[in-house]
Amino acid sequence: MKWFDGPIPAAIQESRTKRVVFIVYITGVDEQSAKMNETWDNNQVSLTCKEANCVGLRLEAKSEACVQFSQIYPVILVPSTFFIGLTGVPLEVTGGYVEPPEFLKIVQKVLTMHQSQQSPIAPPPDGVPVGGATPIQDAPGVVTQGASSNPPQAHPQAQTKEETAIPLDAKVERAKELIAMKQQQKEAEKKEEEKKKEIERRHLGEDINKLRQWKEEKNLQELKDERRREKMEERKARERVREQIARDRAERNARYQKEKDEKEVKKSAEVEAKMEAQRAAEAVAARVKSETARIQFRLPDGSSVTHQFQSEEVLNTARDFIEQHMGNPAGHVTLQTTFPRRQFVEEDMSQTLLDLQLAPSAVIIVLPSRSSSNVSKPNDGGSGVLWLLVAPFIALWGFIYNFLFGTPPQPRGEYTEQPQQTADDNERRQSPTRSNRPKTAYKRRTPSKQEGNIHRFTSGDDDDDDEQATWNGNSTQQM
Repeated sequence: MKWFDGPIPAAIQESRTKRVVFIVYITGVDEQSAKMNETWDNNQVSLTCKEANCVGLRLEAKSEACVQFSQIYPVILVPSTFFIGLTGVPLEVTGGYVEPPEFLKIVQKVLTMHQSQQSPIAPPPDGVPVGGATPIQDAPGVVTQGASSNPPQAHPQAQTKEETAIPLDAKVERAKELIAMKQQQKEAEKKEEEKKKEIERRHLGEDINKLRQWKEEKNLQELKDERRREKMEERKARERVREQIARDRAERNARYQKEKDEKEVKKSAEVEAKMEAQRAAEAVAARVKSETARIQFRLPDGSSVTHQFQSEEVLNTARDFIEQHMGNPAGHVTLQTTFPRRQFVEEDMSQTLLDLQLAPSAVIIVLPSRSSSNVSKPNDGGSGVLWLLVAPFIALWGFIYNFLFGTPPQPRGEYTEQPQQTADDNERRQSPTRSNRPKTAYKRRTPSKQEGNIHRFTSGDDDDDDEQATWNGNSTQQM
């Protein structure tokens, strides 16, 4: 293949002038370029391009001319071949290595497309030579340009006669006129040629502008496609992020629910263990409480005595204790509870305190037995009747004594016998209470205590246990 040696603008101008296909071959130093060079050196390919008068330009891939060319026609692959028509639009672009037979078919196809794009050329007018020469009316015996290459040969004698017949001045003038006409003709041809070149230059500029516009539109379309792909990828990425967030939220909720269930199970187990321990402690406490019975006896004189018994002891033991404490010579006493109101009989004396529901604590009211007051002993004489007459006065005296001097506090726990009270003991026991009482009647404590609509006489000492004690639902005092 014979390549054009000039620059790119000269090659373009040459192809425009000849109205032929402009071929640009971009080559490199790789193996593909070496194989494509062999394809171009093929005889059939070179002969086809030579017969078509194609203008071929070979550019190195990294040369400055290739860079200038790639600004108009993007070079994507090396080696590559551009077949450019008269309008400046590529008729065909090949990239990479193409075998000679296949490449020859491509060249023939491009030449066919080029011939179909060319406009038909009108035949020259009559009398105008095909070579472009203008006929000139010459004087006899003068040969001008544009005449036939084989003019009829005149006889030498006749020509000599004609030349001798025309004067020399006329010949000079005729030659000057012919030279002037020839100059005018050349100027006209030059102007016409410049006009054609200007037209071709303008067409070339329009084609280049169209090519640039096409390239800009293509780049814009590629940018739009790229932006569309980016938006689609962003949308897919957002969807993936949302799905990941939803999965994370579901996993977090499942983990939280699992931890919550584990905590609830653990908490319920702890509560159950705590309740079990509490029930065991309550059972132990109840068992301990059920082993002892704390009973408070309310005596007829208004005093009270508290004593602890074993819950397995019988009620007769409690009656013997209170009779021994009272020193009642008349016989047995009667025991009863206030709430529920119940009076114990002889059959109850053989039952245990636990069976009678007097454990762990209870309050028993002690009353003198009526049957014992009416029965007289055989060896007693009139002592039974005397005791019956004296008993009300003794009770009245005890009530007045307790009202004036108070009842000594009973110690908690086991009962111990106390000697008979003396006046010195009463004075010594009453002195702290009287010394602590206020001097004025306004601040002096009232000798009675009101519970609802009931007034009960109290002293400074006998109500300590009652005020500090608590009561359960059945009016049983808890000490």
